[in-house]
Amino acid sequence: MTQHLEKEASEALDKGFSRLKFDHPKLERAFERHYFAQFFQKAVPSLAVGLVLYFSFMFGDKMMIPELFEESLMLRATVAIPSVFALLVIKWGNESRWQYFSICAMFCAVNASISLLGYWAALQGQHYYQSGTLLVIMLCCTLARLPFWFAFSTTCIMLITYGLAIGATNASPPDIFLNNLLVFCGVAFLGLVSNYQHNFDVRKDFLQSLLLNVEKERLTLDKRKFQHISNTDGLSGLYNRRFLDQRYEQEWTSALQLNNSLSVMMIDIDRFKLFNDNAGHQSGDQVITQVATTLKSSVRRTQDLVARYGGEEFIILCPSITKERAQEMGENIRHDIEMLNIKHPEGGVVTVSIGIASVIPEKDMQPSKLQKHADDALYFAKQQGRNQVRTADELPNKNSSH
Repeated sequence: MTQHLEKEASEALDKGFSRLKFDHPKLERAFERHYFAQFFQKAVPSLAVGLVLYFSFMFGDKMMIPELFEESLMLRATVAIPSVFALLVIKWGNESRWQYFSICAMFCAVNASISLLGYWAALQGQHYYQSGTLLVIMLCCTLARLPFWFAFSTTCIMLITYGLAIGATNASPPDIFLNNLLVFCGVAFLGLVSNYQHNFDVRKDFLQSLLLNVEKERLTLDKRKFQHISNTDGLSGLYNRRFLDQRYEQEWTSALQLNNSLSVMMIDIDRFKLFNDNAGHQSGDQVITQVATTLKSSVRRTQDLVARYGGEEFIILCPSITKERAQEMGENIRHDIEMLNIKHPEGGVVTVSIGIASVIPEKDMQPSKLQKHADDALYFAKQQGRNQVRTADELPNKNSSH
């Protein structure tokens, strides 16, 4: 179900479809695939049972027309065996109109054989044999789940076949023939009314289901948009602090379970307050946006997360990365931002300082300590003159485990 059929489905519900056909070709085609998979294919077991019953009536042949038993057995086998193959193809095949035609042909063949057997039985004075046509009509109109116009055409052919086999040959007395024909026509009428109502209801349910699914897709899309908005910083377009905290907890747990490393980069725009005071907040916002864009383009691994930590500060979360690779990434980021060549009102260009901390989590470690070490490394980079990358390993009085 796709949204491009929403308009057509709404129009079909408003206009109606008394002819059991949608005006829009794509909508009609979508319904045909739906009907074949959800109804027609599922009718195959019922049709198989009908074929078994049809073939089992050979015992009636043995009792009613014993002198023609071999001929009747050959006739039933000739009809039943190809029908079995047709059912197997329908059960495991793809939807196509010829499969409907094959089932219609199967019903016509079964009815023709019953009419012929009825003719033979009538010549022997066995007129009740013709009642088998009733079962075929009922099965065709109801349990077979044929589309209405296929069922209608097939039923008409079966009634004509009966009339030619029994009425035109005068095999049965006129009163018995007319009585049977009226009963058959009555059963056919009721069966076709039931088939029409079934097809109408299925089409209506299909349209309503399609519109409902479109609405669900729209709600799902709106939910994703809302989640994206709630997880994204409006100015920078990066993930916000809220999403960072959720993802950080997940990555820490994963690294702890898999014994993988986890690295954090704290990034701060140097002399940003001075930039804001001299150039204005609008220009400061533009700098934040440019830095954020550079960070996103500089981080190429899909598992890495770039977020705005607050103000002019950013954070990058890098799972499964070595300390050396994290430091190399940090240096590349520092260089890329410097190469933006954004003029600073106090002289020079806008730069960033970066602090990096890496660890392989252990059970007794506090997750917040990793960010704290990265923040300390950032402060150390600021102390050392800004526009540089420092790691937690370089901090005074810090051992290499941090």
